[in-house]
This record gives sequence, structure tokens and C-alpha cells, in this order.
Amino acid sequence: MSSNGLKELFYDSDLILIIDKNGKVMYYDDYDDNLNMLKKENVVGRSIFELYPFFKREDFTVFRAMDRKEPILNEYQTFTVDGNKKNCLNNAFPLINETGVIGGIVISVELSSKAVKRKTRKSTSRYDFEDIITENQEFKKSMEILKKVSKSESNVLIIGETGTGKELIAHSIHSNSSRRNKPFIIQNCAAIPSSIMESILFGTAKGSFTGSMDKEGLFESANGGTIFLDEINSVPYDLQSKLLRTLENKNIMRIGENIEREIDIRIIASTNEDLARKVDKGEFRADLYYRLNVISFNIPPLKERKEDIKVLVDYYINQYNSILNKNITGISKDVMQILNDYEWKGNIRELKNVIEYALNFSEDGILNMDSLPQYLMKSISSEKKERLAGGSLTTMVDNYECKLIKDALESCKYNILKTAEFLNIPRQTLYYKLKKYNIE
Repeated sequence: MSSNGLKELFYDSDLILIIDKNGKVMYYDDYDDNLNMLKKENVVGRSIFELYPFFKREDFTVFRAMDRKEPILNEYQTFTVDGNKKNCLNNAFPLINETGVIGGIVISVELSSKAVKRKTRKSTSRYDFEDIITENQEFKKSMEILKKVSKSESNVLIIGETGTGKELIAHSIHSNSSRRNKPFIIQNCAAIPSSIMESILFGTAKGSFTGSMDKEGLFESANGGTIFLDEINSVPYDLQSKLLRTLENKNIMRIGENIEREIDIRIIASTNEDLARKVDKGEFRADLYYRLNVISFNIPPLKERKEDIKVLVDYYINQYNSILNKNITGISKDVMQILNDYEWKGNIRELKNVIEYALNFSEDGILNMDSLPQYLMKSISSEKKERLAGGSLTTMVDNYECKLIKDALESCKYNILKTAEFLNIPRQTLYYKLKKYNIE
């Protein structure tokens, strides 16, 4: 797989490193071009100990994963390269075959001052409100209000179902705030085991427990900027009081320390559950809820934004045409009807996955019912299937005709007159069909 292919697979990663069991580098890519400041062409084939002389074997997350023969997830690590402090979150996996451990892979994300990789603006977040795709007028109006709120220092609570784009909203708020050029730290609270959540958020002091080191937590890494706590509803109840103190007093205390460290951060939190209901059940602290919910923003689910389905479908078709090297020019009326009628419990994320699936199983032309995932087809009632079956033949004929025209154009070297003669149709008819199938 190419470097770009791996980057698409690990979209939010900054560094991927693969070593053999002795520490020889088999693959290396620093997508941020900043994390470790190593040149790719001078890395492969060298020893990991040569590249990181300031690390001992036990300091490498990947070696510990290999020794344990199990993954190590979300391990926070701080180190310095050429006087530049780096804060990372590592995920390491052993590579094992029938002979045993043959190597390991580490995927690392830089936490501090995350650079923009696809945009030229100076904000440390990747997205802005202009990146949010919607035709829903109410949603558009609420975002106009949110743009004004972004310039405030108040905490924001984003409420929405899974897959609605809560992180995209958080990026946009930070991009439009006065902190836009300061760190923007993202942490999905549901992805951290409760046993290590406190140490990741607040940091540790050396000797506070076996193997502990002096490490700053995510709150310190975000100092001066914004921290986005995704799925805040997953924070354990006994840790919520410490989180509340941080919000109230603007300081943190590392595990094992008696020193209070002052921090200047803005908190954006999100939840896919009804926090007020969790408060009523005694599962979430009321005082923390009110402290987070200074400004709340509700993202409507996709089933309430049906006008957005078509524009999102077109967007993802274009995106996956490029990624998968396809040439899908549109979508049949039958398929569009199915997508409009579907409930989309997974929201935009589910729609994106459906379009990716469909393009994988489609040839050039338009998406038809045969391209859709089976689970989505099973959601259609028998009556509706019978109604749609009448249109499926038309769809198949259209796809076949589109392919014939494309093949003829290629054979005739895109000469319109020769192509029309080859197909034995008038030239005006060919122009009409070229426009119908969006063939250029």
C-alpha cells in the first residue's frame, strides 16, 4: 500500500512506525512532518535505538506491546527533540504469526499545537463552519448564532446523536475563537479506560505509582487553547468532581503531587446522551452539568434534515471517486428514494459508509440498488420492494447504455461524429445522452 493509502486508513494519525522484533525500522511515515523531525529516506533499515537515542527499551510503547503480546492503547508520552517538547498519544500493536512475535507497529497522534494539514489558515483546528454541509435552514440559522458564541470564552456543550458531526462543530468553534492559534486538543472520553482517564487528563508525578513518570496531562497540553472532551457522559462519576474543580478554579493537580498548576483553557464538551436525564438518575453530577452547559448547541439528526441527504451523497460520491479511482456520475431515483426513506440511526457517519460501500461495488455509471449494503435493503418493506422492482430494469438499462456510450467514445477517440455513426444514432441524440449521463 502506498504512503497516501496508509494515510487515508489512519486519517487522524501523525506518525506510523513499523519495526521488526529487533527494532529495525521496516516502515516509517511522519504525516505531520513535525512530530519527530526525522527524514523518511534516512529511517527505513536503521535501528529504532539509533533514531531515538534518548529512549531506553522500556520507554518504547511498541516494545512493551511486543513483550506483552497485546495492544497498548492511548498511552500518553512526552519527549523532547532538538529542544522542542512533544506530547503524544500512542497506540502500539504486536505483529504475531505462527512463529511468535515478529515485530510491532505504533500509531502516534501529536496532542500539542496540532498543525493544520489540509488548509492554509493558521488555526490549530482542521475545520471551519464553511466545511459543514447543510441545506437545512434552521440548522444554518443556529450556526450563525454559534459563530458569534465562538468568540466568547464560555464553555460549550454540544448535544447530538452519534455520527452527527459534533467534532466538526468543535473544530469550527475553536477556528473562530480568539484561541485559534493556540492548541486544540481532542479526547474521546469513551475511548479511555476509566482506570487511566485521570492520569491522561491531569498528568502524573514521578513515583506516584509503580513505573510512573513526570508527565503533563491533556489539560496542561491545551494550556492557552481549547480542549474538546467528546462523549463527556462517559467520565466516571468519581472523576467528575475533580473535573468540576478544574473548571471552577482554572488549575489542575497531577496525580501524586500537592502542587496546583494554573491553566488557561476553554472547554468544549459533547454528549450523545441526555445529560439532564443522567443527572436525574444520579449518574452525572448536577453541578458539573450546569458548569459545562453554559452554552448548549443541539445538532439535529439526519432524519430531521432530509434535504441534506442529496447534497451529502453528491459530496461523498466525489470524495470516494477520487479515493477509489471510480467514475460514478450520479445515483438512480430508486436508490435516492431508499436513502430518503431510511432512518439513518448512524446519521452522517452511516451515510458516508454506505456511499463508500456502494462505490466499492459499482462500475462507472450511476449507483443502483444492487450496489447498496444488504442490511439497508432488508430495511425496505416488501410492498416497497415490489414498487421499486419496476424501476430497477430501467436503472439497469441506463447503466448499460451509459457504458456502451463510454466505450464507443473511447474507441472513436472522443470524436462525436464518428461515435454517433458507430452507435447508429443521430448526433443530437448522442449529445442528449451525454448530458443525461453526465459524460464529459
